[in-house]
Amino acid sequence: MDDLSDNDLTAHLRQLEQRLHDPKVRGSAFLTGALLDEDFTEFGSSGQAYGRAETIAALVTEAVLAGPPVQSENYRLKRLSETVALLTYETATEHRRVLRSSIWRHTDGIWRMAFHQGTPMKV
Repeated sequence: MDDLSDNDLTAHLRQLEQRLHDPKVRGSAFLTGALLDEDFTEFGSSGQAYGRAETIAALVTEAVLAGPPVQSENYRLKRLSETVALLTYETATEHRRVLRSSIWRHTDGIWRMAFHQGTPMKV
């Protein structure tokens, strides 16, 4: 179990989310894989579901084409159990805003992302 306060856990998960926004982390299958749970699933804005291997491959490919840095804000935490937390937040680039939600699971002393979904917002 994790003994972090809600504020500390929010800050920790925010840091992990922001690592996934970093092109250097996204460009490394090893670094990205360390942040994603073994049974990770993502629901893309395309309406398709992606598994861990597909997501890692896509992030590595996207990192090569990295555009301007992603800005993130309005982080909110909801603990779903002692070992599972929901983190929601917004990201913005020059032409796009996205409402994001991630489910993080604490296993073997480490928080890893088990699920992610991004929904484009009206600009």
